[in-house]
Amino acid sequence: MRKEITLAIVFGFILGLLIVGGIWWTNKNSSGIVSESEDVVQQEAASQENNSPQTTDRPDTDSAIFVDIDSPDEGAIIDQDEVKLTGRTSPEAIVVLIYPEGETIVAADDQGNFEATALLVGGANEIEIAAYDQQGNQANALLTVVYSTAKL
Repeated sequence: MRKEITLAIVFGFILGLLIVGGIWWTNKNSSGIVSESEDVVQQEAASQENNSPQTTDRPDTDSAIFVDIDSPDEGAIIDQDEVKLTGRTSPEAIVVLIYPEGETIVAADDQGNFEATALLVGGANEIEIAAYDQQGNQANALLTVVYSTAKL
């Protein structure tokens, strides 16, 4: 009976090494493909910038996209399982909230104001807010709120 146990342990060890080696090899090869494709995209973008004619009716590119959260405050303690987030960003930007219980996508109005609701889980909740403008620029913010039902 000892031979079977020893054989099973050796076989399991070899099988584990094969699985870990396959995962490592796959990750190594796929990261090389991603970096090569990113290099190609960056080179194409650079060549398009150099070859594109300058126009005067182009929107102002000096104004960068931003995200400002008005409420709730960072580290706020909330006694409900939902929180209403309000803030400002570039006009008509798309705002994506990613939180532990899901995600919400809203559009900012023509003044750049937005509001969205996020569901909370007990304890600390990190909410990632990403805004995207019409040109594809992105701005991120991270907000932490605490959901507690304890009486303060």
